[in-house]
Amino acid sequence: MTDPSQESVRLFVACEIPDDVKDAIRGVIEDLRARSGTAVRWVRPEGVHITLKFLGEVPARKLPHVKLAIQEAVVGHSPFELEFSTIGTFGGREGLRLMWVGVAGDVLRLEALVRSVNAALGVVGFEPERRPFRPHLTLGRVRDDVSTRQRAEIEVAVGKVEVPQVSWRTSHVSLMRSRLGPGGATYELLASFPLRVVQQPV
Repeated sequence: MTDPSQESVRLFVACEIPDDVKDAIRGVIEDLRARSGTAVRWVRPEGVHITLKFLGEVPARKLPHVKLAIQEAVVGHSPFELEFSTIGTFGGREGLRLMWVGVAGDVLRLEALVRSVNAALGVVGFEPERRPFRPHLTLGRVRDDVSTRQRAEIEVAVGKVEVPQVSWRTSHVSLMRSRLGPGGATYELLASFPLRVVQQPV
């Protein structure tokens, strides 16, 4: 019998996006799918989010400490506006690897929130992220068996896709659980931490 105290959960901290923005993401993916065929594994639009910090496998007994750290991290951060920018790509030695929509708007406030989350979680034992934070919404990943030439062709096609003008208000931070399965990852909301306007003393 499994000892519950030894169980672990796969966690990440994120800013979720509203349904109308997910619908816009769905439209972009359909446009890209029409240009790239079956060479790409597309994300499910309903699961798209902005990852602030990936925590990985965390002992379940550590969950209360994680929640408290995030609660402390959001103090002093008020809601802010974000919007789509352009479609971008990440590549590797073989060429195009991943496609995403960039995020613009109040990015400085988003970055400040990320720094607070990193600092607070560092206190409870999580290593701070070394890579620079680049806010984006992942669209799809090119399959491993796709040739370098086809990757280049897809990248040209990506550049022809127009991004809709969409903006949204970010008003909370979410602690999410990721479950890996045959159809990809599914996400479960474990806790939500509202961003509140800081009242100045009179």
